[in-house]
Amino acid sequence: MKIIKYLSEHNLFALAVFFTLGVTIASLASLNNMPNIEVPGKDKTIHFLFYFVLTLIWNFALQKKYINWALKYIIVFFVIGYGIVIEVLQGVLTKNRQADVYDVIANSAGTIVALIVIIWLKNKTFKNK
Repeated sequence: MKIIKYLSEHNLFALAVFFTLGVTIASLASLNNMPNIEVPGKDKTIHFLFYFVLTLIWNFALQKKYINWALKYIIVFFVIGYGIVIEVLQGVLTKNRQADVYDVIANSAGTIVALIVIIWLKNKTFKNK
């Protein structure tokens, strides 16, 4: 049983790292060859979902390894900071992308909603015990 727990913790950490790399690449790569489908709000929804999932994955990957009541808030702080850095890098490093304050808001909203879900799940878990 310990080996399963060990493997699942490492798999979650690897998933968190790869998902973070995926978000970074998707945010900074040129998308000129991709078909452009205009759906109102689609871009912000994608930003929200990416950062929602990113926050959840990092929380689940680290919560068992580092038992710290403030860890979820630290993760949120870093994910929001990461989102801001990515937006700045889009404006500085890419030619076909620009920094967008509304993307930062969507990223942050996804992160904060994930925090609310994390707190809700933690409270629900403790109430059942």
